[in-house]
Amino acid sequence: MPEKKKEKVKCVCHTRWSLKAISFHSDVKGSLITLSDGGRRVSRDESSFCHGLTFSGRAVKRGEKLRLRVERCGGDWHGALRLGFAHVSPEQTPLPPLAIPDLTRSPLYAAVIVPEHICRPGSEIEFMLKKNGSLRIRSSDGRTHTEQTTLNPEWPVWAMIDVYGQTTAVTMLGSEMKRWIFTSRSCPALTHIRHTEDKETQESMLELRNHHLDNTGENQTSARQLWYGLDHIRSPPKLLSFLALDHDAPDCAECVVCYSDVANCSLSCGHKCVCTPCAMRVHMTFGTCPLCRQPLGSFHPYVH
Repeated sequence: MPEKKKEKVKCVCHTRWSLKAISFHSDVKGSLITLSDGGRRVSRDESSFCHGLTFSGRAVKRGEKLRLRVERCGGDWHGALRLGFAHVSPEQTPLPPLAIPDLTRSPLYAAVIVPEHICRPGSEIEFMLKKNGSLRIRSSDGRTHTEQTTLNPEWPVWAMIDVYGQTTAVTMLGSEMKRWIFTSRSCPALTHIRHTEDKETQESMLELRNHHLDNTGENQTSARQLWYGLDHIRSPPKLLSFLALDHDAPDCAECVVCYSDVANCSLSCGHKCVCTPCAMRVHMTFGTCPLCRQPLGSFHPYVH
C-alpha cells in the first residue's frame, strides 16, 4: 500500500496581518510541568494538584483571544484549570504553587477558575482580556463567563495558565484577533514557534547599537527611547553597558520612553519624566528611573 502522506500545516506567520506564533514559555514553568509538541503542550505530574503554573511564550496583544484544548484529566483531585493574565513578565514572576490566590493577591495578576464540567478531555476553551479590563472565558459549547479584573488592557500582558487539580495536560491551539474587516490568526506550524529573540528582535537590537555608536554626540535620551520601545526585549544586560544615562536631567513635558505621550507620572526618585503606561513598563522590567538610574519604589500620576 502506498505510504500515507502527512498532512501539511499551513503557515500563516508570513502574511501581512498575521499574529506571531504563540506557545508556552519554555523556561518559566511549575516544578511538575513538562513541555512537548514543540512547546505547544504542557503536562503536569499527577503526584500533586499544584505546581502547574505556566505562561505564554510572548506578550499577548490587546484583544487577542487564546485557544486551548484540554488533553488529559487524572487523579482524584478537585478543581480544574485556572486561566488569566499578568502584567509582570514571566521571567520576573515568582513561581508559587498556585495562581489563585498566591499570585492574584497582587493587582498585577488576575485569573479565573474554569468550571470542572467544561474541563474534560477534548474540550476547547478560549480566553481573553477585554478592552474594559474584564477577563472572559468561552467554552466549546458556547457558554461564557466574564469577570472584572484590576488589569489595565493598555499595558503589556502575558497569558497565565495554571494546570491545576484534575486537569493534567493542555495544548495551545493558537490565537486570533478581530480587526476591522477580517480576523488575524497565529501560525499553527510548530517549526515557527520560538521562545528566544526572533530575527526582528535581533535586527532591532543591532539597529539600536549602531544608532548609539553613530550618534554619540547627540542627546542620549533618544537612545533610551529606542531601547525602551522594544517591548518584546526583557532584561537587557548587553545593551545597558553603552547606554550612559545622565543623572541631572530636568523634569520633562514629554515622556522620555515613548516620546509620544505627556509625562504625567512622578517616580519615587522625584523625576517626572514618563507617562503612566511607560512608568508601569519601566517599573516592571528594569526597576530603575530612566534618567538617574535610582531604584524605583513607587510611581503615581500627577496633574500638570
